[in-house]
Amino acid sequence: MHVRLTKKFAEALDGVDLSRWRVGEVLAVTRHEAELLLAEGWAEPVRDDAVTALSNRPIEAHHMRRSTDVLREIRVRIEEQSQAQRDHRRFEDRVREELHDARAKTIPEERA
Repeated sequence: MHVRLTKKFAEALDGVDLSRWRVGEVLAVTRHEAELLLAEGWAEPVRDDAVTALSNRPIEAHHMRRSTDVLREIRVRIEEQSQAQRDHRRFEDRVREELHDARAKTIPEERA
């Protein structure tokens, strides 16, 4: 279901995340979310044929910029989670690796 955002008093409304949207933009939402936004007066319904006409328009630059910002944030979060997993390795694993490295021997190359 599609609605056009007419008011935005907060970044979220009863669990509906509106942080990426601005007033005047068309949102694809579930029926429950649409009913909530319509009941609160934050949105107006959009006919399906109007949505089709909108989807044929070229993508505006601010939409692309927001998409790249969202992707960048996701990448940063993934990298942070990955680093946190590396930091939480078991203590025994770290001790074993240090012991292994300490006992390692370098074999010199033989010259002929």
